[in-house]
Amino acid sequence: MSNVIKVIEIIPEKANTVVKHKKVMTHPWKTTAFPTMEFTTNIPLKGCPVDCVFCPQRVLTKAYSDLTMLSLGSFKHMVDKLPAEIRITFAGFTEPFVNKHCADMVVYAYETGHPVSLFTTGIGMDIEDFEKIAHIPFAGNPNGGFLLHLPDKERRAKHPITNKYRKLLHHIKQNEDKVQNFGVMCMGEVLDEFSHLWQGFTPSKMYSRAGNLEKERLLKPELVTEVFYWTKQQEGQPTTCNCPEKLYHNVCLPNGDVVLCCMDYNLEHVLGNLILEAYEEIAPEPYTCFEMCQDCENGISLNNIEFTYASNR
Repeated sequence: MSNVIKVIEIIPEKANTVVKHKKVMTHPWKTTAFPTMEFTTNIPLKGCPVDCVFCPQRVLTKAYSDLTMLSLGSFKHMVDKLPAEIRITFAGFTEPFVNKHCADMVVYAYETGHPVSLFTTGIGMDIEDFEKIAHIPFAGNPNGGFLLHLPDKERRAKHPITNKYRKLLHHIKQNEDKVQNFGVMCMGEVLDEFSHLWQGFTPSKMYSRAGNLEKERLLKPELVTEVFYWTKQQEGQPTTCNCPEKLYHNVCLPNGDVVLCCMDYNLEHVLGNLILEAYEEIAPEPYTCFEMCQDCENGISLNNIEFTYASNR
């Protein structure tokens, strides 16, 4: 398989264009205060270079075979379609800064009036990128802020530790007060080399990714009790996400496809394509049930609620 990165500009660049006024979303099920579009800015042929144990990258790359990099022009085109109250999050299924345009995307999302949040390991980011976005008032919780994922001793997240990365982390530490709603997280104890920079937080727990880690045979029995949350719904029950915030926290891929949520690494539930369709056409309907939710720790049974099963496209 070729290692050449496939980049195609779907939408011509809108030079120096910033959309400052946008319509308010009128979708009939606007019951959440935090509707979110989470952008996956890249899907490399071999998956994310950080290759975290809790991200089933082989499931993702097997299911996805389209554009590997989201272009800046296509990103702007899709953002211009989103209602103003939609939070734009940079995280997705891979490290966002593997895409060299990520900082410019963050700035554009903010300048068009959207709440913005970022989840990053810092891999691919440089000091110039950090300075370009440090002034942005990142949206707060839930699921907000500028969250930096630190390398752990157990190497559950396999950050490539380079001199560039070392300099970046020290620069961020020296300037973290510039960033609104800045925070750090780690999937274990912080790697010794950086443990003096950030201390005093509880290591995060991981998720089974709605059973997708089982597909990749990464969910080892000892990890289920040690670091993973996992409660499987009874098979065959009509099941949906247990809160509107998660049902309306969708993930956009580099080719414009929008999948249900950040657990859908197998791309089972493609809601539509934001390049080709309006947001209101692809947003999930209320009480829609998804098969994937039966295997998810966030799933909830709807035995006593009227429902319809979503069809895959």
